[in-house]
Amino acid sequence: MDPFDFLWNVDQERQIEDLRGRLDRVRLEHDLGAPDVQKIKKLAEDNVELKLRLGLLVRLLISKGLITAEEYAGLLNGVRPHT
Repeated sequence: MDPFDFLWNVDQERQIEDLRGRLDRVRLEHDLGAPDVQKIKKLAEDNVELKLRLGLLVRLLISKGLITAEEYAGLLNGVRPHT
């Protein structure tokens, strides 16, 4: 490898690491200053995504005969709080 190429690569890596550090600091500042509404919205989106994935997983388990719909419903009834 040419010494110039080596030095150029080292310099590029240093610049990339510097940019990553700056980006991390900006993200941290943004996260610390973000209103709670943004965090709640993100949590709500994550919750919907998890529910969709759980639904797909349950359908897969039922289609493979590993659990019946009735068994799953029974599990749900067992964990729901009684009102």
